[in-house]
Amino acid sequence: MMSKSLIYVVDDEPNLRKLLTYWIEMDGYRVRAFENGAQCLEAIEEGPEVICLDIMMPGMTGLEALEKIQLFDAQLPVIMITAKDSIEDAVAAMRLGAYDYIGKPIDRNRLRNTLKKAVERYAMAKEIGQLRRELGHAYSFDNIIGKSAAMARVFTQIEKVLENNINVLIQGESGTGKELVVRAIHYHGARKSGPFEAVNCGAIPEHLQESELFGHQKGAFTGALQSQVGKIEMAKGGTFFLDEVGEMTPALQIKLLRFLQDKIIEPVGGRNKIKVDVRIISATNKDLKKEVEKGSFREDLYYRLAVYPITLPPLRERKEDIPSMLNHFFRKYEKETGKEIRLVDNRVMDVLMDYDWPGNVRELENVIYRAMVICETDKLQLSCLPPQLTQRLPKNNLEPAGQPKSTIEVLQPPPEITSMDDLEKKAMLQALERTKGNLTMAAKQLGMGRATFYRKINKYGLHELCPSLKNNEKEITK
Repeated sequence: MMSKSLIYVVDDEPNLRKLLTYWIEMDGYRVRAFENGAQCLEAIEEGPEVICLDIMMPGMTGLEALEKIQLFDAQLPVIMITAKDSIEDAVAAMRLGAYDYIGKPIDRNRLRNTLKKAVERYAMAKEIGQLRRELGHAYSFDNIIGKSAAMARVFTQIEKVLENNINVLIQGESGTGKELVVRAIHYHGARKSGPFEAVNCGAIPEHLQESELFGHQKGAFTGALQSQVGKIEMAKGGTFFLDEVGEMTPALQIKLLRFLQDKIIEPVGGRNKIKVDVRIISATNKDLKKEVEKGSFREDLYYRLAVYPITLPPLRERKEDIPSMLNHFFRKYEKETGKEIRLVDNRVMDVLMDYDWPGNVRELENVIYRAMVICETDKLQLSCLPPQLTQRLPKNNLEPAGQPKSTIEVLQPPPEITSMDDLEKKAMLQALERTKGNLTMAAKQLGMGRATFYRKINKYGLHELCPSLKNNEKEITK
């Protein structure tokens, strides 16, 4: 059973204190009454959810008490009680952060409604605060694992951008943890109390990208049945994250550049200009400098976004971090899987250190999660690893530990060199076959934006080679 909300009543008039206490208790609340502000402040740590505070009191005035309450908890609603001749003081109290004011003689219905709304507001404020704390923990720097020299440089760079609003560009291969870094910067930086909004440019159809970022007015285009606020405006006062920024259309690049110059947005189909204070962090797995050289990304926009670039190293370049990552993932999935992995077979560690991890940290995490589900003891064995890691081992090396340790076979290079286009084509076909032609899932498995995936399907003529694409041919060729 939930406890009743605690309300403080502070008034130097005994009869009014008794009346307010009676009314508020009759409405189902717990009440503590005080004859002055000093007594209230002494008991503030007991956790009232609303304070009804008289303005005109001897000694410490209501305005003075309000200022001290605000210092203790700026979210705590304070309802000022005022006589008719102190309305100016009530207005001053509102400017100082009071929730509302009620004039004497007090209208019981007005008091009841104001208290109800104030209690609900404070409960919501506490819930939001708790959620932000949980998000801060979920995206803490403890979850960005790495003691290697490469990651030490990254941590140093991150620390330099926490307390300012400089535009940051996070670069790195798919699966290196770019979004984790972005969210850690937000939830531990100067804008952590503000909203966090994200847009994946590769997952939005080209004709909807502008509307998604800047919003639109009702009737601005076919299907715009009502006005919509854009993600940039929704992030006002906080952080706006542009993921896969390299997939942005040329038209949207121009509009984003204009926003970065003056911080003013214009919704599609609208005439109003809206000033928005927001921090921009973007991420990409592309080499944007090369995209600029090819003419597919604006040079002036690149320099606006990459005021402070941070490059995350691929896992193959920091394999010394793998042991600490294992411990992290063991703890992360211990409760979910019901498994407590305490030991790792030496041969498992050899395989993990020998593998090149094309999917980077995300692939390692998925491998460990799968292994924990399969594992039947507290020791991680080779048999728990997926085939792509163990296929180079001799069959007898997959037997349980206790036999002589075998060395890992190294594959001989093929007699002919396969082109990168052929490798990419084969990888896309394999992804399409595994997902039965599901374009979104296939693109996600390969770490590609959907727009890029569609373009390459046409480039390689995959709709002719993969029967499951026939049903999606119209969508691909749009």
